[in-house]
Amino acid sequence: MACSCKTDIEGKLLDRFKGQSPEATEHRVELKGYALIFGKKLEQKGCMTLEAVADFPLKKGGVKSKKQTQNMIFNFCPFCGVNYGAEPVAAPTTADVVPA
Repeated sequence: MACSCKTDIEGKLLDRFKGQSPEATEHRVELKGYALIFGKKLEQKGCMTLEAVADFPLKKGGVKSKKQTQNMIFNFCPFCGVNYGAEPVAAPTTADVVPA
């Protein structure tokens, strides 16, 4: 997993929600706008819905409004900027350091 922003932010939002509504029970918070991507491995990436609207002329006169919706999938986490496709890099250990 590239980062834990979704889980971390959901946890903070849940704590805040519980503090604002202590009389309620079964509090739940979920960030929307994430998609499961099936590729070499199953990944969860941030996404945003895009809506494009335009007025097209009709042959008999007038115009007709047409709307298209699509999803934009992020290559980077929108919160921390970590590249979703990057493989985690291991930090060098003392065994990797060659004495001079």
